[in-house]
Amino acid sequence: MAAHKERREEFDVLDDYLAKNGLKHSKQRETILRHFLDTSGHMTADDLYRVIHRKHPGIGRTTIYRALKVFVDAQLADAIELRDGLTRFEHKYRHAHHDHMICVDCGTILEFVSPEIERLQDEIADAYGFVIESHRHQMFGRCQKCTRAKTKKKSARSSAS
Repeated sequence: MAAHKERREEFDVLDDYLAKNGLKHSKQRETILRHFLDTSGHMTADDLYRVIHRKHPGIGRTTIYRALKVFVDAQLADAIELRDGLTRFEHKYRHAHHDHMICVDCGTILEFVSPEIERLQDEIADAYGFVIESHRHQMFGRCQKCTRAKTKKKSARSSAS
């Protein structure tokens, strides 16, 4: 199997977006999209740059940042802003909606789906006559691993006293 799976539909979405917004089609943008689609999880622009730069050293960070913004605007990607100041990007087009739990210690991002949360936010919006076009639900806290580590540190300090 080839390293890059061609996803024609996503490229058509990009081409349509570029045409509707008077933007030029470029091979660099196409290359960046191909590599982005081959990733999984939540990547920073620098993560993607490191992946692309090995095979395409002529594509710079700024080009990748700009391309990712276009992908977000074209609804191909979602940008997730975290407290560390870094934006992570994930696939959006034809991916099921989900929300995030983000560890403030290690940066782990856990995805979850809750029909109950979705139902409640729809009820709340209806009660206020509000029509939801999109939403993002992010919870910040500590993952299991970091919570255990913090508890162990506290116990060690208490024992040493």
